[in-house]
Amino acid sequence: MQKIIGLCFLTATLLASSAHAQSIFIEKGDPNTMNAMVGAGVLKDAWGASLIGGFSYRGVFDVGLDFTRYAYTGGNAKNLAGYGAMPFVSAHLLRADESMPISIAVLLGVQRIFYTGNGPSSGPVANPEGWGVVAGPSVYRRFEFGTNFVFVPELLVAYDYQSTRYYSTALDQSSGNATATIFNGYSNPTTSTVRALLRPNLLYKRITVVPYVGYQGALAAGIDVGSIF
Repeated sequence: MQKIIGLCFLTATLLASSAHAQSIFIEKGDPNTMNAMVGAGVLKDAWGASLIGGFSYRGVFDVGLDFTRYAYTGGNAKNLAGYGAMPFVSAHLLRADESMPISIAVLLGVQRIFYTGNGPSSGPVANPEGWGVVAGPSVYRRFEFGTNFVFVPELLVAYDYQSTRYYSTALDQSSGNATATIFNGYSNPTTSTVRALLRPNLLYKRITVVPYVGYQGALAAGIDVGSIF
């Protein structure tokens, strides 16, 4: 049961991408574990759907990949689609015991986003491109109800950096960037903010259901569902 809980937890953290810590409930030295999850969420100017895969090395650290497709409904990327790939790693620093009521993990994820759809029917216009970094700790506590059901409330607070490059202000392009005032059509806006997400992680046998809500540059909410193997 501990191996199952740990595997599902990291995936839930990453999909808020966020973001993510997989071996949180796996004891050091336990066998390796893997998982897969799908998720959907909404942000201020976009909604997205995600696929995640993760691998835990004996409860010591985790690695994985989060792939997300974004559909933008506002901002400079309005009407575009974005495809983000985020490799990530997490490490487990402190674990709950009789003297320590909570567990602590740290996460680092680096995302690359490729945009598509920026061009009128008369000809293509350069698509923007972007990348980002998410890094920070999460704290959580586990509650068991019988042998099959586990509830793990968790809070992630992370530094969130995003950088996007726009190459055109053509008035006939598809994106909302057409109205921006940019020298020679190029700009590279960046943002630095805090990502804070609350997740009531739920595990039933081998199935995880992870709704989440919080702040990711603006109000963010979604749900992840997965399985372990």
